[in-house]
Amino acid sequence: MDKVLTVAKVVAPILAAILLGVYARRKAVISPEGNRGLQQFVMKFGLPCVLFTSCLTADLDAGALSSMAMVFPLMLCSALWALRRGKKRFPYHNLPMLFAAQETGMLGIPLFMILFGADQAYRMGMLDLAQLPVACPIIAMLSADTGEDPTPGAIAKKTLTSPILLMSLAGLALNLTGAAAWLDGVGLGGILRETTSFLAQPVSAAILFSVGYNFSLSGDRRVAVFRVAGLHFALQMVFCLIVQAGLLLVPGVEPATRWAVLIYCTLPTSFLAPSLGRTEEDASVAAGVCSVLTVVCMVIFSVVTVMVV
Repeated sequence: MDKVLTVAKVVAPILAAILLGVYARRKAVISPEGNRGLQQFVMKFGLPCVLFTSCLTADLDAGALSSMAMVFPLMLCSALWALRRGKKRFPYHNLPMLFAAQETGMLGIPLFMILFGADQAYRMGMLDLAQLPVACPIIAMLSADTGEDPTPGAIAKKTLTSPILLMSLAGLALNLTGAAAWLDGVGLGGILRETTSFLAQPVSAAILFSVGYNFSLSGDRRVAVFRVAGLHFALQMVFCLIVQAGLLLVPGVEPATRWAVLIYCTLPTSFLAPSLGRTEEDASVAAGVCSVLTVVCMVIFSVVTVMVV
């Protein structure tokens, strides 16, 4: 009974935040513009502060770096398959984005923080950085020649100058160069960490609320949605086994790194995918895939919570 209550303390707040998001959309408590504003706060201010603080204080180990190194080629192969062969089976313009990136920012990092704390968020953040060189070209390619949409160069520049990436790199730079220790020595380190930690506090609840707000599953294209979602999930499970096997060769891998890999591989595909579609069908199928995989992720996360807590 104690175990059940302990797990419920972790899972209940997550479900509450998601269900409140669903309720807010159905009852029009918050407008789509309001939800986008909430997302903007998270992505431009809250989440960058989370990753900055985490990277600033991270004790980077071989396991975290090795998992990052293995994720990049696997996601690259996945995206290339979707570009060259996948579209023959699933002729959707934005299909490559469904296989190029996991939703670490909007979901993976908050879930990982709930179980392991904000100071360990860098383990998931490293995996997010690993998929960035794959996601950027795919975003640029899919956004090309779409009328009012930005050029590929503008998309790539926007991605590479995103607050999440820049703050992560800033935290790593201060950490690895020893500047963080110097800041602590002159009394500024504590002020910096307290400020960024304060701004990071609402991130998890805000992101999960937004996930619920955007939840959708169109019935018209349900067969295609489940086929693509099933393929994505199966592929990620293979990737998970490969990375976990590779980590066996690295001495002293922290258990938190292995859990980060598992959670990463169970995440839904990037929530950006629906917006990169050129037709209503493209967007609808991508939104449905994101929704199905979000449900699967939450079920698996509940099981992981039982094992970790």
